[in-house]
Amino acid sequence: MMKLWKDFYDLVMPDVPGCTFAAIDSALRQSAVVFCEQSLAWRIELSPISVVAGIAEYALTPPEDAVVHAITLAALNGEEIEAYKGETDISARNRYNRTSPQYISGGPGSIILAPKPTATGALTMIVALKPSPASAGIDDVQFNEYREAIVHGALLRLMLSPKKPYTNAQLAAYHQQQFAIKTAAAGVRVAKNYARTPLRTSIMARR
Repeated sequence: MMKLWKDFYDLVMPDVPGCTFAAIDSALRQSAVVFCEQSLAWRIELSPISVVAGIAEYALTPPEDAVVHAITLAALNGEEIEAYKGETDISARNRYNRTSPQYISGGPGSIILAPKPTATGALTMIVALKPSPASAGIDDVQFNEYREAIVHGALLRLMLSPKKPYTNAQLAAYHQQQFAIKTAAAGVRVAKNYARTPLRTSIMARR
């Protein structure tokens, strides 16, 4: 289920009189994106991907109005593989490990296994999501848990708008501080909750 940006209005509009709905929607979307990127709080387990021998790249299928920001946990045939963020060149990555499968996120729409798999298998993943650039809202669980942080981020942006009835640099600084505090707290909370979360295919200890 999804909550639309208008579901935030009663928390935002009293502080920004005269602000348009379009501007509020944009500020909420931007705030939610940054919140999700920094906290990695919006996580789901994707349906298993059937891996084919000799095929390295596979499409990701996140929920509607969301994109994959990061892969936080993955297992191929029950054995954990590493989310490698610092290298996008497969040949370079293979120099470090030529036998154990690794994956590299090639973008929000696909992942690349390196080296190429030599057998069929099942790839299971827990991913961190964020709203898409055109999203109409956010998952209702995230709304219920983290709406205060998202509202602070939206008010920060709106109050920094020049020459508006609600322009207020001092209050913007307050909302910036609260957004940072609540985002960091959400990140710590989620990291603890997912520290020992098993995938549907149980993860074996890395060799």
